Amino acid sequence: MTQPTVYRVEFGPAWPVPPIVLPYTDPNVFHRAITAHAMPHLVAKLTEMGRPELADCFFQTDRDLTAGQFMWLDLAGEKAARFCSARLTPVEVEEGDGSPRHEIWSARCEDGCCL
Repeated sequence: MTQPTVYRVEFGPAWPVPPIVLPYTDPNVFHRAITAHAMPHLVAKLTEMGRPELADCFFQTDRDLTAGQFMWLDLAGEKAARFCSARLTPVEVEEGDGSPRHEIWSARCEDGCCL
């Protein structure tokens, strides 16, 4: 059985957003959870920068799930902005018995071993 991967999301030093650890089971849920976590911290910073409209944005990641950023689009005005870059790192989590394991499991594993 394939298990979801858990990621630590760390934002750039210029942005006042604390890191967060989230499971990646569904891309939409994952991206929305990051946005919900970050927005309370970003709104004040964006307002201070004179760009409060950027708070109406979404979080996107690269295909490899190693990096992400927020994206703001104004389709009518033909404008866009990317900001608040983040690093995504898979993390190890503990089993219920306290033993460490990596969250990326092999679907072909016969004895429950992990990669």
